[in-house]
Amino acid sequence: MNDYDYLINQLNLLIGFLDVSEQDVYDQIKHHDQFGLGQTIEQLYDNRYENYSNHISTSATLLGFAHIEDFITKCIARFLVSHPHKNDKKVALRIIKEKGDDLITYLAVEQSRELKFSDKIKFIEKNIPGISLELISNIKLMNDVRNCIMHNNGIADSRIVPKYIEGQKITLTAWEVNEYGVKARKFATELWEKVQPRVI
Repeated sequence: MNDYDYLINQLNLLIGFLDVSEQDVYDQIKHHDQFGLGQTIEQLYDNRYENYSNHISTSATLLGFAHIEDFITKCIARFLVSHPHKNDKKVALRIIKEKGDDLITYLAVEQSRELKFSDKIKFIEKNIPGISLELISNIKLMNDVRNCIMHNNGIADSRIVPKYIEGQKITLTAWEVNEYGVKARKFATELWEKVQPRVI
């Protein structure tokens, strides 16, 4: 299974995860305390189905985005292997001697891993033209939503206005997360096609 197929498989599996966010599933398990925490599912979510559903949707977003970011990192590495002149990673002479014929691949992987997410997107925009600007914008928005969930206690900040209201808790439905996933698949398809080695 190549990197693209793995990503698509992981995003597809998240559909089953999102399915568990439905009201009828919540109603079946809300009185459970399976792990002996001393609180039912209903109590954990303050007796509100919306809290339960949003927790699953935001968790699916975080997991899905982790897979997307990993895929982007691997695609940049793949691109850098084919275009080593685009890599500005500096290493000690010792590493050059140690890696030998594997140096280009080593440098490509290291460079792609070291880039912050925003720099990965800038790299793609600069070096891998032809990817839909709308799909790139969607990936940027997903990253900003992810950052608000992870680093701002789930509260929207100015980066994701007007899609979300600044200062308010981010609420995601399963349908919204699936829509992000559909666009992420399209982005991944375009990126994967662009980083394939060219046959001469």
